[in-house]
Amino acid sequence: MNKNKIIEYLINKNEKVDINEELLEQLEDAKFQIDAARSMFDNVDDPKLIEVAIYAEEMAKKRYDYLLLIAKSKGIKVTDNYIWQKNICIK
Repeated sequence: MNKNKIIEYLINKNEKVDINEELLEQLEDAKFQIDAARSMFDNVDDPKLIEVAIYAEEMAKKRYDYLLLIAKSKGIKVTDNYIWQKNICIK
């Protein structure tokens, strides 16, 4: 076995995991931004702020769609366990 090839393989594998995790974190952030924009829309009365909320939601949706497209093209999938861990808070 060539130690250098093994080290190179492990480094590349770790980099892929980090990139995938970063992409998933960005998707979660985009979803949070969509929710925040919707909340803003529901809680403001000023027409200018309503317009800001609409644009913010559209921007966040487009970002989410773009990141989702990248994730799909890379074949990134999440397990049920990942979804449970991210969405259920046991106190």
